[in-house]
Amino acid sequence: MQVALHFGAPYTDENRLQLCLGKNRDQLAERGIVIPRPSSYRKSLRPVLNRFKDGTGDDDLRLEFLQSVVGDQKAERIVFSNDTFLGVPRMSVAEDLFFPGPFNRLESFFRLFDGAEIELFYAIRNPATFLQGLIQAHPGEDLDTLLGHSDPVNLRWSHFMERIQQDFPQIKLTVWCNEDTPLIWDDILREVAGVDGSYPLTGSFDLAEEIMSEKGFSRFKEFLKARPGMTPEQTKRVVMAFLDKFAEQDALEEEVDFPGWTADHVDHLSEQYDADVQTIQNMPNINFIMP
Repeated sequence: MQVALHFGAPYTDENRLQLCLGKNRDQLAERGIVIPRPSSYRKSLRPVLNRFKDGTGDDDLRLEFLQSVVGDQKAERIVFSNDTFLGVPRMSVAEDLFFPGPFNRLESFFRLFDGAEIELFYAIRNPATFLQGLIQAHPGEDLDTLLGHSDPVNLRWSHFMERIQQDFPQIKLTVWCNEDTPLIWDDILREVAGVDGSYPLTGSFDLAEEIMSEKGFSRFKEFLKARPGMTPEQTKRVVMAFLDKFAEQDALEEEVDFPGWTADHVDHLSEQYDADVQTIQNMPNINFIMP
């Protein structure tokens, strides 16, 4: 059995992946790909993981959890999605690291699905906008305490990936930039679901629709309808062309208003982020989805 876990980062997904794959739930189930409803596992998963962490988890608990998630379906692949899997966002930054400390929940997840082929999926985000999202979600809190006394300049997603690979060297890890998501949404859906480019998926253009003008998206649909049989690469180029022309500017550009920062601070963090992305792309055993 295969298990796909999309586990972050906070402030990137907002349940879009789960909702979009949910539109394809019935047809994917025919291929043994189970997209469980969040209500079937999000509340129950944590206590189950705690049992496997403290050593009281066993085969009976494993079977009981799987039954609650899968039911009577034939499961060759199960997809879980929770962008706060590692913990609440307010604990996501400390000691100049993203999610410092041991990855106990991941370790327990692997114990729960012992013997399964597990794949991890993670979206990274510019630290400048990530930290702004953290601050906006916790108004009035002391900034230094909220950031765990970290210097934003020292934050690197590549360090986070290195730690995961050190702890779980055999794991399959797929990564992408949240900023690129509208351009690569179809690729992300297919990677997580485990289907190739020929498999029809509903919702492949949901994110493009979110940031494209109504007029532009209408023209986009007409363009695709008039050209059936385009390859995935051709379709991606069409998406990029229409977004370039019809994307709403406010949806593409996120203004950073971080206390005490100037435009130079934001530019510096963004340049570091670009370099960090290059580092991750060059790391071994990482599948990086790019436009």
